[in-house]
Amino acid sequence: MKSSAFSTISCILLAISYLLAPQLQAAEHAEQQLKVLNWNVYYGFDGKKTLPKASQWLKEQAPDVLALQELNGITEKQLGEYAKQWGHTHAAMNKEKGFPMGLTSNQPIEVIERAAQGYHHGFLHCKTHNIHFFVVHLWPNKPQDLDRILAKVEPLIQKKERVIILGDFNADSKHDAEFIAKQGLKDFSFDYTNKVESKGFVDLVHKHSPAAKVSFPSPFIIPKWAKNLEEVKAKHCRIDFIFASQNLAQKSTSATIHINEVLDKASDHYPVESRFSR
Repeated sequence: MKSSAFSTISCILLAISYLLAPQLQAAEHAEQQLKVLNWNVYYGFDGKKTLPKASQWLKEQAPDVLALQELNGITEKQLGEYAKQWGHTHAAMNKEKGFPMGLTSNQPIEVIERAAQGYHHGFLHCKTHNIHFFVVHLWPNKPQDLDRILAKVEPLIQKKERVIILGDFNADSKHDAEFIAKQGLKDFSFDYTNKVESKGFVDLVHKHSPAAKVSFPSPFIIPKWAKNLEEVKAKHCRIDFIFASQNLAQKSTSATIHINEVLDKASDHYPVESRFSR
């Protein structure tokens, strides 16, 4: 009887371990990946109205590092509190007025430069997970802002540091030229993204998901900037990017733009994601 009972228990444990194996392997794989997200959250989560649904989505995604633009009306202290909702205990912003940018992480953040004065929106330079992050929100016809940022990036590249430039570029990519032509869009420019790529940086979404062409706008802009969904689709373009230095891009395993009904109602931009092997 004892032997039979032991055999039955062993079979049950073996079956459980077999059933749990895929989940355990997936969890182990996730731990070996660094997940980075970028998101323009529309005027401080639309005056914090979309914060609950955005925070819930971010919690489910569980990024290791999150870059944000348009943190209007939010202080760095508040961002730190919000970040706890998606599992991040560290947060930094480049400023607290106008259109701030921020970075949150599940690891300590070293703030290297908070740039605001002399720029249109400024930028934030931080280091976390042993990677330099330059969070940007560029403005059309302000090429000097990007030039100054790239001048700060250059010495890091020479030192073989790992660098990511990410954010809302308010510019398109030459990789999307055919899509842009089909859209019939007139106000577009490849200048900003060309400059970044000329420094050896890699457009990760284009590398891993070349069919992903839309990061803006979502139906969130109805009825303020579009009357209906057809008008929204007519404006579709990709202006949000994650660029990685060559030494880091080699470790990238995936990249995509998240689009779903929840995000349609959370911001006018869609989040961009990249993953790297550690």
